Amino acid sequence: MKALTKKDAVAAWRRNKPLKALYLVSIVAFSMRALPVKAANPAKAASESPPTEQVRSKIFQGSEGTPACRTIKTDPRGQIGLDPRIDQFIADLIRAIRTKDALLLQPMFHPRLNTGLFALKEALAKIDATFGGPLDVSIYRLWALNTVDGSAKGLECVDDKVTVYPHYGYSLEFGLWLQVMGQKEIGRIFTTIVPVEDKWYLGSFQSQQWTHAGKDPSAWIEDAVKDISKGHKESAYVKFDIASKLLESGTNLKAAIADDVAKDRDALFTKKSFGELIHKLLPNEDVAYAATMLVTDGAGVFVRMHSPGEISLVDMKVRCRKIANTLAKQPWTSSLVGVRCAYLMPGEKGEFDGGMGSLFVPFKDS
Repeated sequence: MKALTKKDAVAAWRRNKPLKALYLVSIVAFSMRALPVKAANPAKAASESPPTEQVRSKIFQGSEGTPACRTIKTDPRGQIGLDPRIDQFIADLIRAIRTKDALLLQPMFHPRLNTGLFALKEALAKIDATFGGPLDVSIYRLWALNTVDGSAKGLECVDDKVTVYPHYGYSLEFGLWLQVMGQKEIGRIFTTIVPVEDKWYLGSFQSQQWTHAGKDPSAWIEDAVKDISKGHKESAYVKFDIASKLLESGTNLKAAIADDVAKDRDALFTKKSFGELIHKLLPNEDVAYAATMLVTDGAGVFVRMHSPGEISLVDMKVRCRKIANTLAKQPWTSSLVGVRCAYLMPGEKGEFDGGMGSLFVPFKDS
Protein backbone atom coordinates (compact mmCIF):
# COMPACT_ATOMS: atom_id res chain seq x y z
CA MET A 1 0.00 0.00 0.00
CA LYS A 2 1.28 3.44 -0.91
CA ALA A 3 2.40 5.54 2.09
CA LEU A 4 0.02 8.34 2.97
CA THR A 5 1.67 11.73 2.49
CA LYS A 6 1.09 14.75 4.73
CA LYS A 7 -0.78 16.44 1.87
CA ASP A 8 -3.06 13.39 1.49
CA ALA A 9 -3.75 13.30 5.22
CA VAL A 10 -4.64 16.99 5.20
CA ALA A 11 -7.02 16.52 2.30
CA ALA A 12 -8.65 13.53 3.99
CA TRP A 13 -9.07 15.50 7.20
CA ARG A 14 -10.80 18.30 5.29
CA ARG A 15 -13.28 15.83 3.83
CA ASN A 16 -14.01 13.62 6.83
CA LYS A 17 -13.33 15.43 10.10
CA PRO A 18 -16.46 16.61 11.95
CA LEU A 19 -16.62 20.31 12.64
CA LYS A 20 -18.33 22.28 15.37
CA ALA A 21 -20.42 25.46 15.38
CA LEU A 22 -19.53 27.94 18.10
CA TYR A 23 -21.89 30.44 19.71
CA LEU A 24 -19.97 33.12 21.61
CA VAL A 25 -21.66 35.33 24.17
CA SER A 26 -20.70 38.72 22.76
CA ILE A 27 -20.79 37.93 19.03
CA VAL A 28 -22.53 35.70 16.54
CA ALA A 29 -20.05 33.00 15.54
CA PHE A 30 -19.88 29.82 13.50
CA SER A 31 -16.44 28.27 13.15
CA MET A 32 -14.56 25.07 12.37
CA ARG A 33 -12.46 23.59 15.15
CA ALA A 34 -9.53 21.36 14.29
CA LEU A 35 -9.41 18.02 16.10
CA PRO A 36 -6.43 15.64 15.98
CA VAL A 37 -6.32 13.46 12.86
CA LYS A 38 -6.65 9.83 13.98
CA ALA A 39 -6.37 8.21 10.57
CA ALA A 40 -7.03 8.89 6.93
CA ASN A 41 -8.34 6.70 4.15
CA PRO A 42 -6.01 6.92 1.12
CA ALA A 43 -8.93 6.12 -1.18
CA LYS A 44 -10.69 9.29 -0.01
CA ALA A 45 -7.64 11.52 0.10
CA ALA A 46 -7.37 14.09 -2.68
CA SER A 47 -5.04 16.95 -3.44
CA GLU A 48 -6.16 20.57 -3.77
CA SER A 49 -7.66 21.51 -7.10
CA PRO A 50 -5.33 23.05 -9.70
CA PRO A 51 -7.45 26.25 -9.84
CA THR A 52 -6.75 26.83 -6.13
CA GLU A 53 -3.03 26.38 -6.66
CA GLN A 54 -3.19 28.73 -9.63
CA VAL A 55 -4.75 31.43 -7.46
CA ARG A 56 -2.09 30.89 -4.79
CA SER A 57 0.66 31.18 -7.41
CA LYS A 58 -0.83 34.42 -8.76
CA ILE A 59 -0.92 36.03 -5.32
CA PHE A 60 2.36 34.72 -3.89
CA GLN A 61 4.35 34.47 -7.12
CA GLY A 62 7.95 33.54 -6.36
CA SER A 63 7.29 33.06 -2.63
CA GLU A 64 4.81 30.18 -2.56
CA GLY A 65 7.04 28.31 -0.14
CA THR A 66 6.97 31.05 2.52
CA PRO A 67 4.02 31.34 4.95
CA ALA A 68 2.55 34.83 4.66
CA CYS A 69 -0.51 37.07 4.88
CA ARG A 70 -1.03 39.42 1.96
CA THR A 71 -3.62 42.20 1.60
CA ILE A 72 -5.70 41.86 -1.55
CA LYS A 73 -6.93 45.00 -3.25
CA THR A 74 -10.49 45.15 -4.50
CA ASP A 75 -11.99 47.32 -7.20
CA PRO A 76 -14.95 49.69 -6.59
CA ARG A 77 -17.32 46.79 -7.29
CA GLY A 78 -15.69 44.71 -4.55
CA GLN A 79 -14.05 42.25 -6.94
CA ILE A 80 -10.46 41.01 -6.89
CA GLY A 81 -10.13 39.62 -10.42
CA LEU A 82 -8.13 36.53 -9.40
CA ASP A 83 -10.87 33.94 -9.69
CA PRO A 84 -14.48 34.60 -10.78
CA ARG A 85 -15.65 31.97 -8.26
CA ILE A 86 -14.24 34.00 -5.37
CA ASP A 87 -15.73 37.24 -6.71
CA GLN A 88 -19.16 35.64 -7.01
CA PHE A 89 -18.85 34.02 -3.58
CA ILE A 90 -18.08 37.34 -1.87
CA ALA A 91 -20.87 39.11 -3.78
CA ASP A 92 -23.39 36.45 -2.70
CA LEU A 93 -22.17 36.65 0.90
CA ILE A 94 -22.63 40.42 1.03
CA ARG A 95 -26.08 40.15 -0.52
CA ALA A 96 -27.14 37.43 1.92
CA ILE A 97 -26.15 39.55 4.93
CA ARG A 98 -27.68 42.74 3.55
CA THR A 99 -31.01 41.09 2.69
CA LYS A 100 -31.05 38.65 5.66
CA ASP A 101 -31.30 35.76 3.19
CA ALA A 102 -30.54 32.65 5.24
CA LEU A 103 -31.42 30.37 2.32
CA LEU A 104 -28.68 31.96 0.22
CA LEU A 105 -26.20 31.95 3.10
CA GLN A 106 -26.68 28.38 4.38
CA PRO A 107 -25.04 26.46 1.46
CA MET A 108 -22.07 28.83 1.58
CA PHE A 109 -20.89 27.25 4.86
CA HIS A 110 -18.52 24.31 4.84
CA PRO A 111 -20.75 21.19 4.68
CA ARG A 112 -19.19 19.72 7.82
CA LEU A 113 -20.38 22.69 9.87
CA ASN A 114 -23.96 21.44 9.47
CA THR A 115 -25.15 25.01 9.93
CA GLY A 116 -28.88 25.03 10.57
CA LEU A 117 -31.25 27.36 8.74
CA PHE A 118 -32.96 28.48 11.96
CA ALA A 119 -29.60 29.34 13.57
CA LEU A 120 -28.67 31.47 10.56
CA LYS A 121 -32.02 33.27 10.54
CA GLU A 122 -31.54 34.02 14.21
CA ALA A 123 -27.97 35.25 13.64
CA LEU A 124 -28.93 37.52 10.74
CA ALA A 125 -31.85 38.93 12.73
CA LYS A 126 -29.51 39.67 15.65
CA ILE A 127 -27.05 41.44 13.37
CA ASP A 128 -29.86 43.51 11.84
CA ALA A 129 -31.30 44.42 15.26
CA THR A 130 -27.94 45.30 16.82
CA PHE A 131 -26.68 47.53 14.02
CA GLY A 132 -30.07 48.78 12.80
CA GLY A 133 -31.22 47.85 9.31
CA PRO A 134 -31.22 48.45 6.45
CA LEU A 135 -27.53 47.54 6.36
CA ASP A 136 -24.81 48.70 4.00
CA VAL A 137 -22.23 45.89 3.73
CA SER A 138 -18.83 46.34 2.10
CA ILE A 139 -15.33 44.84 2.10
CA TYR A 140 -13.15 46.37 4.80
CA ARG A 141 -10.13 44.10 4.37
CA LEU A 142 -9.38 40.98 2.36
CA TRP A 143 -6.31 38.90 3.17
CA ALA A 144 -4.86 35.91 1.33
CA LEU A 145 -3.28 33.40 3.71
CA ASN A 146 -0.46 31.23 2.40
CA THR A 147 0.11 28.51 4.99
CA VAL A 148 2.16 26.42 2.54
CA ASP A 149 1.57 23.12 4.38
CA GLY A 150 -1.90 23.60 5.87
CA SER A 151 -0.66 24.75 9.27
CA ALA A 152 -3.13 26.49 11.61
CA LYS A 153 -0.41 28.75 13.00
CA GLY A 154 -1.39 32.42 13.06
CA LEU A 155 -0.14 34.61 10.22
CA GLU A 156 0.63 38.25 10.97
CA CYS A 157 -0.83 40.78 8.55
CA VAL A 158 1.76 43.44 9.26
CA ASP A 159 0.19 46.39 7.43
CA ASP A 160 -3.04 46.10 9.42
CA LYS A 161 -1.48 44.98 12.74
CA VAL A 162 -3.66 41.90 13.02
CA THR A 163 -3.02 38.17 13.19
CA VAL A 164 -5.27 35.79 11.28
CA TYR A 165 -5.51 32.18 12.43
CA PRO A 166 -6.23 29.89 9.47
CA HIS A 167 -7.97 26.53 9.64
CA TYR A 168 -5.83 23.43 9.61
CA GLY A 169 -5.50 21.70 6.26
CA TYR A 170 -5.45 24.45 3.62
CA SER A 171 -2.37 25.79 1.82
CA LEU A 172 -4.47 28.79 0.75
CA GLU A 173 -7.48 30.44 2.33
CA PHE A 174 -8.85 33.96 2.58
CA GLY A 175 -9.68 36.13 5.56
CA LEU A 176 -12.50 38.54 4.75
CA TRP A 177 -13.37 41.40 7.12
CA LEU A 178 -16.64 43.07 6.17
CA GLN A 179 -17.83 46.43 7.44
CA VAL A 180 -21.53 46.68 8.25
CA MET A 181 -22.93 50.21 8.35
CA GLY A 182 -26.21 50.20 10.21
CA GLN A 183 -28.65 52.94 11.16
CA LYS A 184 -27.65 52.62 14.85
CA GLU A 185 -24.11 51.24 14.97
CA ILE A 186 -21.23 50.03 12.84
CA GLY A 187 -20.35 46.36 12.91
CA ARG A 188 -17.72 44.06 11.51
CA ILE A 189 -18.05 40.49 10.29
CA PHE A 190 -14.95 38.37 9.88
CA THR A 191 -15.13 35.23 7.75
CA THR A 192 -12.60 32.70 6.54
CA ILE A 193 -13.06 31.33 3.02
CA VAL A 194 -11.64 27.87 2.36
CA PRO A 195 -11.40 25.71 -0.80
CA VAL A 196 -12.85 22.23 -1.20
CA GLU A 197 -12.17 20.80 -4.64
CA ASP A 198 -13.44 23.42 -7.10
CA LYS A 199 -15.64 25.37 -4.65
CA TRP A 200 -15.17 27.94 -1.88
CA TYR A 201 -16.89 27.72 1.48
CA LEU A 202 -17.13 29.68 4.71
CA GLY A 203 -14.91 28.16 7.38
CA SER A 204 -16.02 30.72 9.98
CA PHE A 205 -18.46 33.61 10.35
CA GLN A 206 -17.99 35.92 13.31
CA SER A 207 -19.85 39.16 13.92
CA GLN A 208 -18.68 41.88 16.27
CA GLN A 209 -20.09 45.22 17.31
CA TRP A 210 -17.53 47.86 16.28
CA THR A 211 -19.17 50.96 17.72
CA HIS A 212 -21.26 51.51 20.82
CA ALA A 213 -23.14 54.75 21.46
CA GLY A 214 -21.57 55.94 18.21
CA LYS A 215 -17.99 55.46 19.45
CA ASP A 216 -15.46 52.96 18.13
CA PRO A 217 -12.76 51.30 20.30
CA SER A 218 -10.32 54.18 19.74
CA ALA A 219 -12.85 56.70 21.05
CA TRP A 220 -13.54 54.58 24.15
CA ILE A 221 -9.78 54.31 24.76
CA GLU A 222 -9.43 58.09 24.47
CA ASP A 223 -12.23 58.57 27.01
CA ALA A 224 -10.50 56.14 29.38
CA VAL A 225 -7.22 58.04 29.12
CA LYS A 226 -9.06 61.31 29.90
CA ASP A 227 -10.62 59.72 32.98
CA ILE A 228 -7.19 58.61 34.20
CA SER A 229 -5.96 62.21 33.91
CA LYS A 230 -8.89 63.24 36.14
CA GLY A 231 -8.00 60.60 38.71
CA HIS A 232 -11.06 58.48 37.90
CA LYS A 233 -9.40 55.12 37.41
CA GLU A 234 -12.67 53.30 38.13
CA SER A 235 -14.51 54.77 35.13
CA ALA A 236 -11.32 54.43 33.06
CA TYR A 237 -11.42 50.71 33.81
CA VAL A 238 -15.05 50.56 32.65
CA LYS A 239 -14.21 52.30 29.37
CA PHE A 240 -11.10 50.23 28.68
CA ASP A 241 -13.27 47.16 29.25
CA ILE A 242 -15.91 48.44 26.80
CA ALA A 243 -13.15 48.98 24.21
CA SER A 244 -11.91 45.46 24.90
CA LYS A 245 -15.41 44.03 24.37
CA LEU A 246 -15.68 45.83 21.01
CA LEU A 247 -12.30 44.45 19.93
CA GLU A 248 -13.39 40.84 20.54
CA SER A 249 -13.34 39.29 17.09
CA GLY A 250 -13.49 35.57 17.76
CA THR A 251 -10.98 32.77 17.33
CA ASN A 252 -9.65 33.48 13.84
CA LEU A 253 -8.74 37.17 14.04
CA LYS A 254 -6.87 39.15 16.67
CA ALA A 255 -5.85 42.82 16.55
CA ALA A 256 -2.55 43.72 18.23
CA ILE A 257 -4.24 46.62 20.01
CA ALA A 258 -6.55 44.19 21.84
CA ASP A 259 -3.70 42.94 24.04
CA ASP A 260 -2.56 46.51 24.77
CA VAL A 261 -6.06 47.56 25.85
CA ALA A 262 -6.40 44.50 28.09
CA LYS A 263 -3.06 45.28 29.77
CA ASP A 264 -4.04 48.92 30.37
CA ARG A 265 -7.38 47.82 31.80
CA ASP A 266 -5.89 45.16 34.08
CA ALA A 267 -3.28 47.62 35.35
CA LEU A 268 -6.18 49.58 36.88
CA PHE A 269 -8.33 46.71 38.16
CA THR A 270 -8.76 43.02 37.63
CA LYS A 271 -12.26 41.57 37.33
CA LYS A 272 -11.92 40.38 40.91
CA SER A 273 -10.71 43.70 42.33
CA PHE A 274 -13.42 45.64 40.48
CA GLY A 275 -15.99 43.32 42.01
CA GLU A 276 -14.46 43.91 45.44
CA LEU A 277 -14.71 47.68 44.88
CA ILE A 278 -18.44 47.45 44.14
CA HIS A 279 -18.95 45.14 47.11
CA LYS A 280 -17.25 47.68 49.38
CA LEU A 281 -19.48 50.49 48.07
CA LEU A 282 -22.62 48.40 48.72
CA PRO A 283 -22.11 47.00 52.25
CA ASN A 284 -25.82 46.34 52.73
CA GLU A 285 -25.99 44.02 49.71
CA ASP A 286 -24.56 40.52 49.33
CA VAL A 287 -22.74 41.19 46.04
CA ALA A 288 -21.97 37.96 44.17
CA TYR A 289 -20.69 39.46 40.92
CA ALA A 290 -19.95 42.88 39.40
CA ALA A 291 -18.81 43.84 35.92
CA THR A 292 -18.97 46.49 33.24
CA MET A 293 -21.66 46.46 30.59
CA LEU A 294 -22.79 48.13 27.39
CA VAL A 295 -26.02 50.05 27.91
CA THR A 296 -28.04 52.34 25.71
CA ASP A 297 -26.15 55.61 25.20
CA GLY A 298 -22.96 54.46 26.90
CA ALA A 299 -21.38 52.32 29.61
CA GLY A 300 -22.65 51.13 32.95
CA VAL A 301 -22.21 48.73 35.86
CA PHE A 302 -23.80 45.33 36.25
CA VAL A 303 -24.29 43.82 39.75
CA ARG A 304 -25.66 40.42 40.78
CA MET A 305 -26.67 39.98 44.41
CA HIS A 306 -27.71 37.05 46.56
CA SER A 307 -31.16 37.22 48.11
CA PRO A 308 -32.40 35.08 51.03
CA GLY A 309 -35.53 34.31 49.03
CA GLU A 310 -37.73 35.49 46.20
CA ILE A 311 -38.51 39.22 46.23
CA SER A 312 -41.20 41.20 44.44
CA LEU A 313 -40.55 43.46 41.49
CA VAL A 314 -41.43 46.46 43.67
CA ASP A 315 -38.76 45.49 46.20
CA MET A 316 -36.26 44.94 43.38
CA LYS A 317 -36.92 48.45 42.09
CA VAL A 318 -36.55 49.99 45.55
CA ARG A 319 -33.29 48.18 46.25
CA CYS A 320 -31.83 48.90 42.82
CA ARG A 321 -32.77 52.58 43.19
CA LYS A 322 -30.79 52.70 46.44
CA ILE A 323 -27.84 51.07 44.70
CA ALA A 324 -28.03 53.59 41.86
CA ASN A 325 -28.17 56.47 44.35
CA THR A 326 -25.09 55.15 46.16
CA LEU A 327 -23.05 54.67 42.99
CA ALA A 328 -24.18 58.01 41.52
CA LYS A 329 -22.55 59.80 44.46
CA GLN A 330 -19.15 58.49 43.36
CA PRO A 331 -17.24 61.08 41.25
CA TRP A 332 -16.12 58.40 38.77
CA THR A 333 -19.68 57.48 37.77
CA SER A 334 -20.41 60.95 36.34
CA SER A 335 -19.59 59.74 32.81
CA LEU A 336 -21.46 56.43 33.17
CA VAL A 337 -25.13 55.85 32.37
CA GLY A 338 -26.48 53.60 35.11
CA VAL A 339 -26.57 50.24 36.86
CA ARG A 340 -28.31 46.94 36.12
CA CYS A 341 -29.29 44.96 39.22
CA ALA A 342 -29.89 41.21 39.21
CA TYR A 343 -30.98 39.14 42.20
CA LEU A 344 -30.15 35.50 42.82
CA MET A 345 -32.21 32.90 44.62
CA PRO A 346 -30.50 30.68 47.21
CA GLY A 347 -28.27 28.17 45.43
CA GLU A 348 -27.90 30.23 42.25
CA LYS A 349 -24.31 31.10 41.28
CA GLY A 350 -23.06 34.64 40.78
CA GLU A 351 -21.48 33.84 37.41
CA PHE A 352 -24.87 33.15 35.81
CA ASP A 353 -28.21 34.91 35.39
CA GLY A 354 -30.74 34.05 38.07
CA GLY A 355 -34.39 33.17 37.81
CA MET A 356 -35.64 36.52 39.12
CA GLY A 357 -34.25 38.53 36.19
CA SER A 358 -32.81 42.04 36.38
CA LEU A 359 -33.67 45.70 35.92
CA PHE A 360 -31.79 48.86 34.92
CA VAL A 361 -31.77 52.21 36.73
CA PRO A 362 -30.08 55.24 35.11
CA PHE A 363 -27.86 57.45 37.27
CA LYS A 364 -29.50 60.60 35.91
CA ASP A 365 -32.67 59.68 37.83
CA SER A 366 -30.72 59.31 41.07
